[in-house]
Amino acid sequence: MKPIDLLEQFDRSNGAVGFIATYEFEPQFFERRILTKKSFGSAERLLVFMDRARYQELVDNGLGVSGFNRRYLVIPVGRAPYVFHPKLYLTLGEKRADALIGSSNCTSAGIGYNLELCSGFSVSEGAPKSDEQHQRAIIRQVYEAMKAFTADAGPLRELIETQFFRSAENLYPWLDPRVAIPPGDITLLHSHEAPLWKQLVARLDKESVRRITIVSPFYDRDLGFIKQLRGQWPKAKLSIVAQPQYATLAGEKLADVFKGGKHELLAASPQPGRRLHAKAFAFETSAGTYWFTGSPNATRAAFNGHNTEAGFLLKTKEGAEFLLKESGLKLKRLDPRKFQAGHDDEPASVSQPQAVVLHSAVLGDDGLLVCEVNVASGIDALTLRVRNYNEPLPVLSAPLRRRKGDTVSLELSETQIEQIRVAAVCDIKGVSGSGTEVVSNGVALVQVYHLLRERPGSHGGGNPLRRIEETGENLVSYVESLGSVREAVEFFNNCSIRFFDGKVSGRGSKGTFWGPRDPFKPDAPPNWLNIRLGGSPADLRAAIEEFVERHQSDRLYRHVRRANLNGLSNFLDIFRTLNSLLFAYHSRTAPRVGPIIPFGVVTRYVMINVELLIGPYEPREDAYEGNGFISAVYANFVGDRAIVRDRLKEERVPQMLCAAMEAMLRVRAKARKMDGLDDWAAQRVRWVTAWIKAQGQPEPKREDIEAAGLEYLPAKGAA
Repeated sequence: MKPIDLLEQFDRSNGAVGFIATYEFEPQFFERRILTKKSFGSAERLLVFMDRARYQELVDNGLGVSGFNRRYLVIPVGRAPYVFHPKLYLTLGEKRADALIGSSNCTSAGIGYNLELCSGFSVSEGAPKSDEQHQRAIIRQVYEAMKAFTADAGPLRELIETQFFRSAENLYPWLDPRVAIPPGDITLLHSHEAPLWKQLVARLDKESVRRITIVSPFYDRDLGFIKQLRGQWPKAKLSIVAQPQYATLAGEKLADVFKGGKHELLAASPQPGRRLHAKAFAFETSAGTYWFTGSPNATRAAFNGHNTEAGFLLKTKEGAEFLLKESGLKLKRLDPRKFQAGHDDEPASVSQPQAVVLHSAVLGDDGLLVCEVNVASGIDALTLRVRNYNEPLPVLSAPLRRRKGDTVSLELSETQIEQIRVAAVCDIKGVSGSGTEVVSNGVALVQVYHLLRERPGSHGGGNPLRRIEETGENLVSYVESLGSVREAVEFFNNCSIRFFDGKVSGRGSKGTFWGPRDPFKPDAPPNWLNIRLGGSPADLRAAIEEFVERHQSDRLYRHVRRANLNGLSNFLDIFRTLNSLLFAYHSRTAPRVGPIIPFGVVTRYVMINVELLIGPYEPREDAYEGNGFISAVYANFVGDRAIVRDRLKEERVPQMLCAAMEAMLRVRAKARKMDGLDDWAAQRVRWVTAWIKAQGQPEPKREDIEAAGLEYLPAKGAA
């Protein structure tokens, strides 16, 4: 059992088509981490299947990303009251095909944090044919499972077949079901069409099972599946490996099941801060050990119910004890009565009846927006609303016309389509016979043109690292997705936002320069700073401070010296990023340490950023010389100061300045337990207000300041 880094697995070769089947999906983690890797980042076609209830939670809580159903297609699969629970990854490139089967959800916890059990299979160009046979067989089975999941894709089935599966089969003709492939030694079992239990028993029917080892985080409250195993193989010894305070294993009930003395419970201790989320079942026989491992927990819902699960069956010479020794787990035999169970619930779905249920919304490249919807009798006056994920109000609200059955549609003009700039959410509003307004659930708009457009040389069309290096946007959320202090420190030590004071690409002489940024949305495990994988809170603080000081000196102060008005956008990008970083890591705390960045450090650095923009508050030894970037620019525009004033207005400099000052004073007041402004704070507010007036700028409106300050306010973390 060899430890592997799944992100490294996803970086072996360029992919062209990628498929993922997962229970939980974190789009922030996917875009900021997985799309930086070759396998998925280079793919032109990306398809994600996920549980419908988890999908609805994502949409309801705010997607927080731009690529959802625009860069990659997400298909919700409903199994209520059961769940869609497989964890399969498949990437197909010109030189290599890779499949991954295991217990890892497509989340920061599943890929970079939990202790999971996964197995990889690959076929490479030039590999010996004898080595490829078994690998091809299992990759083909994973591919066929993905095709089976498409049954829930509704009106998108044809699109998926022609644009995703046909592309895959053009790359690898042996994926076509008409091509015969000899069976290998490894068999994929999934329960999308039939329960796992009968499939598993059929394959072990002729074997005499003498020992069963179980690794699982979730169990039935009444241990129903454990009892089922005992009933099927009554002579077999049971060995259960479970992590105390995490696995939902009822110790007192297990003690009753274990009566007789031959069975054992092994308490597993992974590295501090990590969770044993692996799922495996080892059936030891005289002919060898049959391993079944993948997504199923030790529950009846997984094996007998209608969960969609996936795992593979493999026969080995070694028994469970040999492989557990290689796992890195500390195992200790424990009296079941002393086992402390966790409190998490087994995954389940709950469907709420609604008068209007929106299943999908698809915007075709012909401009026709088609919705699949169920409308209860008596509901009329349907209106479709479309909202960009990062904007509070809809960009479109228009009446719908019924087509046939449960399909409604709306033709969009080019102007309306242009308003949908990023990932978007749709819902439908109706009116009941009594005049009551009813609103459907929201769904993410499928934007076909963007999904299928070619991205020459883009390697995924939106590398988040490139975006950080160009503007600093999403820096904090990217760092949070790394999952360990060591990686965060390494990132800060090696990352730099570029200096740029030439023509800004894509920005003409008209239009709005400034754009709102999303607030800091961490998608890391809550005890991220406790994971002992190297580094410490002190190391992280030092790395952040060095990052801020380096950008103040090498970027912001350089702008002051060069005084090029074309560099204002770059200055403000860095200004906002440094402030966001300081506020975010003031809100992040570590045990016995408190805030990673203390309030005094926040105040000092934010004041330096402001002074580099508008000049020093007062002369002092450690202040940067000069009167700030804007004053230096004015010195170069003595004959045409109106150009500078117009640009300050276009870039929303007054709003940004006030937002940064208010956020800094809010942090200071909270740390000093003050209810209002003291003299120190009031003087700086007057200083900023006077500077804005001196530039001939109108006093910014309260709502504009709040909009500019949203990026400085921590929001709820992603699930």
